[in-house]
Amino acid sequence: MKGSSALARRYASALFGLATTSDDAAALLTQIDEFTSLAQENADLERVLFTPIHPRAERRAVLTELARALGLRPDVRAFLTILIDENRMPLLPAIRDALRTLVDRAAGRVDAQVLSARELDPETVARLQRALSQRMQADVTLSLQVDPSLIGGVMVRVGDLLLDGSVRTQLAALGENLRKGI
Repeated sequence: MKGSSALARRYASALFGLATTSDDAAALLTQIDEFTSLAQENADLERVLFTPIHPRAERRAVLTELARALGLRPDVRAFLTILIDENRMPLLPAIRDALRTLVDRAAGRVDAQVLSARELDPETVARLQRALSQRMQADVTLSLQVDPSLIGGVMVRVGDLLLDGSVRTQLAALGENLRKGI
């Protein structure tokens, strides 16, 4: 659901705004990640925290006990309490992922998903990584996948940016232009 991811990014941005340094932001992420992983690994805990059929008071009590056991910072506790009060706890995994993206960007790191028609040789991967690092002005980590339906070329996704140099897309554009008579 597109609205949920946008909402998760807004919550993550608000949480990220609480950090005073990049180390502080990384510490926030660590605590959110630890809490989220614990909740997701335990089905009963996940059901209580993430399902609004349980009274808020019960969910808050569980949160308070977990926060104490995990040694969560007061700002993380307050943030999680807001999620409970607003029935937004199901967004927590998406919030964690969005927060991770913000922390990585602040540290000068970004992930790029590369889809190619065939497996890329190491030299091509290195050139692509250098070019993307220059364009994004950050350290780029590549995640490589092969999709023969591209026919040739590559598609690169970095966050919301899509760079499409695939032959499939170029042929589709050419076909569209021919249909329009351009």
